[in-house]
Amino acid sequence: MAIMSQLFWGVTIGALTSAFSFLAKGLAAIFGLGAVGWYGFRRHREKRSRIDRKD
Repeated sequence: MAIMSQLFWGVTIGALTSAFSFLAKGLAAIFGLGAVGWYGFRRHREKRSRIDRKD
């Protein structure tokens, strides 16, 4: 019975670790892409405002 309990505990912890790791990687990717998009948009807007000021 002790072996089954340990096996169940190992599988449960493994599944939870995998699920949280998957969520963490997904959130990191979303925030990373969002930051890159925000930075690109900000650069584009600054470049456009510099061009408009020259005219």
